Amino acid sequence: MKTKRTSLEDIAKSIGVSKATVSFVLNGKGDEFNISKEKQKLIHDKAKELLYVPNFFAKSLRQGSTKTIGLVLTDISNPFYAELCKTIQEKLHDKGYNTFIVNTNDNKELEKSLMRELIQRSIDGMIISPANLIDELIPILHETHIPVVFTDRPGDDHADFVGVDNEKEAKKLIGSFSKKPKHLVILTQHSASVVTINKRIDGIKQICSQEKIKTSFLNLPEDQTEIDSIILRELKNGADSFLPLNNKVTFKTLSSLKKLKVKIPQDIRLISFDDNEAFAYMEPPISALRQPIRHIGIESVERMLDRLKEKKVPGKHLFLSCEFIERGSH
Repeated sequence: MKTKRTSLEDIAKSIGVSKATVSFVLNGKGDEFNISKEKQKLIHDKAKELLYVPNFFAKSLRQGSTKTIGLVLTDISNPFYAELCKTIQEKLHDKGYNTFIVNTNDNKELEKSLMRELIQRSIDGMIISPANLIDELIPILHETHIPVVFTDRPGDDHADFVGVDNEKEAKKLIGSFSKKPKHLVILTQHSASVVTINKRIDGIKQICSQEKIKTSFLNLPEDQTEIDSIILRELKNGADSFLPLNNKVTFKTLSSLKKLKVKIPQDIRLISFDDNEAFAYMEPPISALRQPIRHIGIESVERMLDRLKEKKVPGKHLFLSCEFIERGSH
């Protein structure tokens, strides 16, 4: 077993050239320094033979850049964030950047700790879908001068952001039901700091108030049995329409309705704010608002690349449109 990491000096000694010559060749500057093609091949072959791995941090110190972007996500088990993560990582790789991914589980203290660790690793920039409100993150962001782009969940008016206008999109959904709701139940599982959900609720409240629609806003517990009881109570109170505010809550709601033998859309109508590919294969297929996840990821990377070049330019907000997918449940 190899006990010592191969160095540039090891390669140089093994073939009788200078350490500087090896460095020039392995950093792609062989032609620039008039090193023959034969010698360049010899050095590359020997580096491969000795299993040479470049020292990442030494290289970053020389170049003044790690070519690494930190990606801070709240819940990578959520299909929304899984797809967002995949897109961002792919696009950064295409642009020559590595991605350092951390998952906060919507834990505010863990988020702050992980963000500080990323900064200590000398990342070039950070793309964040925050668990904390911006007020709690400002002290950490002031510790560094790296560019930051907020994705899905906004930071503040001065920070770069890519996502959707949750209030506007939620308002449009109320008019998407095949029949005007008499008693609409809005279901979620969120903490008070989740800005996107709060915006959805604000939009729904405005429209329901204007349209004189009775509403119930429910922040569901984790236990499915408790959820079943809550759904049953709302049905007994005359609920005829349900609007879960993300796909994870939609699955929990559908589980309860199935146990209670409630028929969709005959007994109640349902629209999910947030789509999932499984919704198309259910009976009935679930109508949903599809967020442009891939587009959000692509634009977040583009905004980061722009920000790396223009660090002092004011932040920009890019709001992307959603698509209502009509299936059979609304």
